[in-house]
Amino acid sequence: MKRQVIQNVLNLPGISGIALIDGRNRPFFFGPDISLNTQQQDALAQGIQQVVDTTPAHFQTFSFRFINQLAHIYKLGKGLILLVLITDQMSLVEYGTAIDELKTTLMEAPHNAVPTFRLMAGCVTLSSGSVAPGAAAAADPEALQPLANRAAGAMAPTGSAIAAALNHLSDGAAQYLGKTLVVNTWKQSRPAHPWLEQFELQPDGHFTVKVDDQTPITPEQHQWVKDWVAAFLGRGGRTIRNFQTLVGSQTLTPAESLLLLENPPSKTR
Repeated sequence: MKRQVIQNVLNLPGISGIALIDGRNRPFFFGPDISLNTQQQDALAQGIQQVVDTTPAHFQTFSFRFINQLAHIYKLGKGLILLVLITDQMSLVEYGTAIDELKTTLMEAPHNAVPTFRLMAGCVTLSSGSVAPGAAAAADPEALQPLANRAAGAMAPTGSAIAAALNHLSDGAAQYLGKTLVVNTWKQSRPAHPWLEQFELQPDGHFTVKVDDQTPITPEQHQWVKDWVAAFLGRGGRTIRNFQTLVGSQTLTPAESLLLLENPPSKTR
């Protein structure tokens, strides 16, 4: 694990702090604006672990608003979870490069990442200008309870997560309509929002994303996606009876249903 990589991340303007969670060691929080006591750190880590445990395997990263900061969560493999707290002043270009380097160095020894990170962080010199004025100190205990429910409801999906769910839906629809009709149905049902063109439809009915696929989408954009899915299922229902139930409710996982359906089924599968 490279100490300079850790220091590069922590000294980025807009970084509030980072944390490592592995479910075996006590979670370790460190950064220029970490003001959580031990009990609050444990509560936050437990809530994040619960959220991660209930997300599909292909969800490798997601984000949610925490106090007035943005929390990015990364599933790194071997049970290791990286949490990064940033302010809105963060430069996403610099951030992306530094975080990719940090994830790589953490995975050099994932089973010992938390104690090794704790040891190396003690040697890191924090820049006094790391945090923008007004950055939040997330020390309010009420804001941490219950984190799992707050995060699950407030997670802003990324373009890659949306595309993965859409592709699963397309695969289910192709069993009834065939790929050619699935593609035509997606095209005919797309609402007139230029932003949706960021999801490029391929001949096999799958989508690729032209936008930054790791940047959380806005609530308005998320609604446009749901409107598109509703129109797709409605148009497909003209051809196949109970199409929405067969393709939507029975094909999608609970997490994917929350991403794509306006009224996801309440039952668990």
